[in-house]
Amino acid sequence: MSLKEDLIKIVGDSGVSDSQDDIAPLIKGQSLEPTQMPGVKVSVKSSDEVGKIIQLANDQKTPVTLSSSGDHSRGITPCEDGILLDLSNMKNIEEPDNRNRKVKVEAGVTWAEVGAVLKKDNLMINNPFLPRANSSVLTSILERDPMLNAQFEFGERIMSLEMFWPTGELFRTGSASSIKYPDSLASGCYPYGPGPLDPMRLLECAQGTMGVCTWTNIKTELLPEIDKAFLIPFDKLEDLVNALYAIQLKKLGKECVVLNSQNLATVLENPGIKSSMPPWSILIVLPGGRLFPEEKIAYEEEALNEVRASQFSSSKLLEEIPGAGSTDILPSLLRNPWPAEKTYWKDQPKGACQDLFFIAKLEKTPAFVDAVMKAADSNGYNPDDIGVYIQPIDFASGTHVEFNIFYDEENADEKAAAEKVYTAAIEETLKLKAHYTRPYGKVMSKMIYDNASGYAGMLKKIKSIFDPNSVMKPGALCF
Repeated sequence: MSLKEDLIKIVGDSGVSDSQDDIAPLIKGQSLEPTQMPGVKVSVKSSDEVGKIIQLANDQKTPVTLSSSGDHSRGITPCEDGILLDLSNMKNIEEPDNRNRKVKVEAGVTWAEVGAVLKKDNLMINNPFLPRANSSVLTSILERDPMLNAQFEFGERIMSLEMFWPTGELFRTGSASSIKYPDSLASGCYPYGPGPLDPMRLLECAQGTMGVCTWTNIKTELLPEIDKAFLIPFDKLEDLVNALYAIQLKKLGKECVVLNSQNLATVLENPGIKSSMPPWSILIVLPGGRLFPEEKIAYEEEALNEVRASQFSSSKLLEEIPGAGSTDILPSLLRNPWPAEKTYWKDQPKGACQDLFFIAKLEKTPAFVDAVMKAADSNGYNPDDIGVYIQPIDFASGTHVEFNIFYDEENADEKAAAEKVYTAAIEETLKLKAHYTRPYGKVMSKMIYDNASGYAGMLKKIKSIFDPNSVMKPGALCF
């Protein structure tokens, strides 16, 4: 019996296809990385089907690559003759648990879908910066896309999850591992265990190499009833860094991000901002609580003004964005995915975008920015066209530094220049000790793991323990 016939026995004829026309939309990525065609696509609707397929793949030593949505911004490279496991039809969202502040979502649930459900209960999830509306919530959180709330206590969004090891064995983490869950006193809120091991960490940032997560319990929080937002412009990144440290030290605000003028103009859909605004801006939202919301905002605004007066008095707290209107638009903008009916913001400048991101100390970001801009200039790419997004993490004890290299996919010269800048920027940032926690694609992965051969060897050993037949995305490394 053929692989296709075996898969049909599990999910039915309509769930299996080896047609390139059916598969191509699922593997098309928005990155410079090339892709290749898998042997067969299988679409699942339940955890039971996932377990049977992984067990079949393990028995037959057939490689498996995961797809959870129609968004592959960082590229996807299935194995030829392997299985592309499509999780996008796993759409179940359990009613939000207000008492325990959580919501349970399956792998195919998108940011647009979960947002619509949570808003009915005035709840929200700490989301990453303007995700695509059709991107998977579970995948985004598992891959640790940075959230906009820099406060430490909100940093871990996963409370528990269900997964299948590469051998096909079912496993649940945290208190979801309790007997008879969810029909037990355990609510699935406690994230750690079972036992001294923390298996959840083996799936985070693993890029589908260590197993399949089918659902997860995710932290929710109350959606503020009122907010006050500010845009704080800076001429120099060094001055912004000092200001951001001071703001985060006081634990002010909720959403807090840094954009250069290129990205600010793009997300506000106002090209004129790029030339009319200073090169750097902090976007910060002060939220009102459920009790005394006006008083809370007034208290935080007073504290923010005190910090400004003592640390960055030359900058203003703008409530009007020149040419774009009131900052009242910022809370809604930052707490929602990019509207599905609009061209995605990263595709607006030139049609395609290659992201380069890593973790670093906030104080080192000016040096990283200088290095990447010099790499762009020396490789025929205008540095002013590169977008920069800086996200403080854990009260700015660390920061996510991201460069957006925009290019025209139909222009061979422009695409080649983007590829050169991307490679050169990785080399230069590695010299400055950038910490790449999520090396996507073959180009970056090789450079990162060649730079840490001992660590790569350890990862290979871990992979061989949990995936002895190397069925989950063989050739790729986790974490």
